[in-house]
Amino acid sequence: MDTTEKIAKLKKEREEIIESASKRVPEDTYIDKEVKKISSIYHTIITDIKEETKDVKTFTLSADKNSSTPNLAPFKAGQYITIHLNIDSSPVTRAYSLSSSPSLANKDIYKITIKRVENGLVSNYMLDNMKVGDPLDVSKPAGEFGYSMIKDEENVIAIAGGSGITPFMSLAYAILEEIYNCNLTVFYSVRTYDDIIFKKEIEEINKKKKNVKFVITLTREEKEGFLHGHLTKEMLEPYVKEFNTVLMCGPKDLYRSMNEILNEFNIPRKSVHYENFFVEYEPAEKLEYKLKVVMKDKVEEITCKNDETLLVAMERAGIPAPSLCRVGECGYCRSILLDGKVKMIGASLKKAEAENDYIHPCVSFPDSDIVLKLDI
Repeated sequence: MDTTEKIAKLKKEREEIIESASKRVPEDTYIDKEVKKISSIYHTIITDIKEETKDVKTFTLSADKNSSTPNLAPFKAGQYITIHLNIDSSPVTRAYSLSSSPSLANKDIYKITIKRVENGLVSNYMLDNMKVGDPLDVSKPAGEFGYSMIKDEENVIAIAGGSGITPFMSLAYAILEEIYNCNLTVFYSVRTYDDIIFKKEIEEINKKKKNVKFVITLTREEKEGFLHGHLTKEMLEPYVKEFNTVLMCGPKDLYRSMNEILNEFNIPRKSVHYENFFVEYEPAEKLEYKLKVVMKDKVEEITCKNDETLLVAMERAGIPAPSLCRVGECGYCRSILLDGKVKMIGASLKKAEAENDYIHPCVSFPDSDIVLKLDI
């Protein structure tokens, strides 16, 4: 057998080995088996509802012990869960920050605090219809917002507006329980005293005078013991150290005004972290487009306004489009734009995704008729 024949024989043997190997199903490793135990959806029961203010309620969610998920996943302070509901036969999701201590997850308990939003489909449904004993499916905790013991400074300044206080309550509990070792000052801006969420809890934490402190400013009311007006450089100055980490959660106007103040302190942008839980876009002209949704076993044609995201339009039409964060960060809703143009606000798309026509429907507003492919 000459050299050419030997090489040909070796090539054939190699191809047979590769083909044989590709047909074998590898056994799960120990890690594979453990990962499969982690559910993406947890079945919970509402075990308590506390009215915080006239338009805010805290829902205590306990694992449904009789379900396939009798235990809840752990979480870090600052993370969120996504709730899954069916409203008028339409599947909808919304993400809410966990407002409880991470230690409560060890007892299979989550808490979320929901503020009523004008014309808010999910917030209004939760506050007006859900009651103790009702089941509620939620996602596993997700998100990167919060404090990192590795990357962040020991002096933490948190700035919250309205319901943006929720992740900082979780962080405050975590520090008091020595899960994290840092100093936390929370500047909390609300309109009036009656708008303060977690009044009793904040008062109790401030009485302890440990390494967690809440400073509350009322923008539309003067009251003894509280600052008055919007946050200023002078209000923050006593709490700014040489090195700081700043966490912000609230309306976009708060972010804009605080960034100007932080620049005066020369706090680098890498030390400032934002929780992004909203998508804002106001088109110059209100228009309506056709949205064709291509799924694995069917195609549906609906309408979509240019001031609503493709995700909202699909939910309104009863299409069970996947979603979690709803702000373009997690990538769970990633879909293929087959035809048309969209305006994407703040999506975290990788270069390869963008080049292959992927979009995030949760932050995509139509700019023409659209054809969208969903992997469902």
